[in-house]
Amino acid sequence: MKKIALITISLLCSIVILAQGVKGFVNKQLQTYPQLRLLDLYKSCFQDYMGAEHLVSDRQRVKAYLDDELNTTSIDDLMPWNYEPCGIDSNYYRVSIRTIKESVISEDLLLDAFIRSANSKKRPTVDSWRDRWHVIIGTIDKMQLELPYYQQDKAFIDSILSVGRYAISHSPEYREAYHPHYRIVERGIFERELKPLIEHKYLQNKNNDMDDKKQIEQLYKQMYQAMIAKDIATLNTILAEGSVLIHMTGTKQPKKQYLHEIENGTLNYYSVEDDEISITVNGTTAEMTGRSRVNAAVYGGGRHTWRLQMKSKLAKNDGRWQFVESKASTY
Repeated sequence: MKKIALITISLLCSIVILAQGVKGFVNKQLQTYPQLRLLDLYKSCFQDYMGAEHLVSDRQRVKAYLDDELNTTSIDDLMPWNYEPCGIDSNYYRVSIRTIKESVISEDLLLDAFIRSANSKKRPTVDSWRDRWHVIIGTIDKMQLELPYYQQDKAFIDSILSVGRYAISHSPEYREAYHPHYRIVERGIFERELKPLIEHKYLQNKNNDMDDKKQIEQLYKQMYQAMIAKDIATLNTILAEGSVLIHMTGTKQPKKQYLHEIENGTLNYYSVEDDEISITVNGTTAEMTGRSRVNAAVYGGGRHTWRLQMKSKLAKNDGRWQFVESKASTY
């Protein structure tokens, strides 16, 4: 009796833990992909349990398919992540082709990891997956999610499982919104061979971002000092060709006119004290918001200290940051 009781308790604990895992997985997926359907939750779960959908015997064919994806997919369309775990147990990972496009890992390395993942393990039976899915969907049902086409998707999944199939595609809504382009890699292979490279690149980019932020902050301060000194030559290098200043009135002033008005005394700057500088770097572009108390006399008025906010866009060309657009307001 004690043995039966212990087994029963163990099974109940397992069910509770699985239900908690399902809820955590579903909530995270909904947060990341608010336009998903039940089909997309199912797909992540079966990838976690079953791995890649097919054994791979023709490397050249698989490579040609990956080449086509790389050539026809814009990096701007891809989700911002390099990888994400599948399903509840994270037995497999989705590795985005972004990693190839951003030179984090090579195409051959991802292709090899995908093929070995697809062929290395004996795939569980569809019957065992169907039983697992019935437990998962039981928890999802209790969550009472307002997903589109929920009952329709649930019936479709049951229909393919009933005939011994399990693999499906992402929903049209998911494909349209998130452009999923990834390869499934077994956790051990991913953690040993791919994750260290991805994390190294992340730290490298983080350090580069910090260096860029320091450069941009220094450039912002240098710009104000050049405005005070009427150093037109320096301002000419800080402001990109074609750059625009948008005044508080909404008037757009081209770089050449702005520099001319500083030079001829229409715009006079005397001192500046910085209160806050925030910077976001995205590769070779950046956005900066600077809040500074600026003492100036402009357009014939008297000296006044303005609490001036500048929201600026910058671009990096030939290793040098320049202001492309700045919009002035007060704070």
